[in-house]
Amino acid sequence: MDIQHVFARKLLPFVVLLMVAQISLAQKVVRYELVLKDTIVNYAGKEKRAIAANGQIPMPTLEFTEGDTAEIVVHNQLKENTAIHWHGLFLPNKEDGIPNLTQEPIKPGTSFTYRFPIIQNGTHWYHSHAGLQEQIGMYGNFIMHKRRDD
Repeated sequence: MDIQHVFARKLLPFVVLLMVAQISLAQKVVRYELVLKDTIVNYAGKEKRAIAANGQIPMPTLEFTEGDTAEIVVHNQLKENTAIHWHGLFLPNKEDGIPNLTQEPIKPGTSFTYRFPIIQNGTHWYHSHAGLQEQIGMYGNFIMHKRRDD
């Protein structure tokens, strides 16, 4: 038997199995887009300025599974700078969302993409770290599920 037949019979199934295993273990990118806009809300009969993300207050719940890569695109349609802090998450410092400290503020009319690995599980929250934006609607749940094989 020549070398090609040996490869086809003995090694090819192993190579295919290895490729399938590698693909199944690859990280899954979970992407969210958050569009930030000014809005008006009525609290106790008084109209007040608020900030909505994708038209809602609080901001959307973001869900991931341990091992995923989070990709969160923030579109700032406000008339002021913003940034988002991921409270209690283990992540690279450059993704921490503190304007003028760990990142440049997200300027009005621009977008910024946060991208980091999810290396823990549990329920946390995220919020604006600019001015008093958190207090007027920029906060939401951040859920990280355990891996199924954990």
